[in-house]
Amino acid sequence: MRYLALGAIDGILAASTLSATLLLRGAILSIDLVFSISMVVATVNALTVFVAELSHQLREIEEISYKISLREESRWTLLHTRLLFATLRSTLGNFAASFAGAFAVLMPSYLYPYAFAPAVVFSIAVTGLVLAGGPGRRFLEFSLLIGGAVAVGLAIGLAFPIIA
Repeated sequence: MRYLALGAIDGILAASTLSATLLLRGAILSIDLVFSISMVVATVNALTVFVAELSHQLREIEEISYKISLREESRWTLLHTRLLFATLRSTLGNFAASFAGAFAVLMPSYLYPYAFAPAVVFSIAVTGLVLAGGPGRRFLEFSLLIGGAVAVGLAIGLAFPIIA
């Protein structure tokens, strides 16, 4: 769940930041640009998750192996294989969620140029609802946190436009 949440938030944030200047001016996006930004954001986020998670899990295995045998294991074990598949599963989940987050912000803007702000708000609300497990105080907290992050990202995107 951690990597799904990170993926969705990263996708919304990165897509909003990268295209803030363009979208807030009401420019019309091409479908190629929507897919390109979504794919780049999702791929970068997924690769980051893969490297970070694999590094963390390998350290965990080394510690467990040492505690069990009181020496360092250097051979590949079934535990390593399971770790690799779990890491790949986390990576793919992050990729899908990140792509969905970016796409959810950009595709409505492609279909209707002034849909950027409502698409961002809707994406934040859906992500907050999923993280909180339903409406209530946690939903508001998560939505405000994600909204704050997106607001900072939009400000940075406007201050340092990538797409003019």
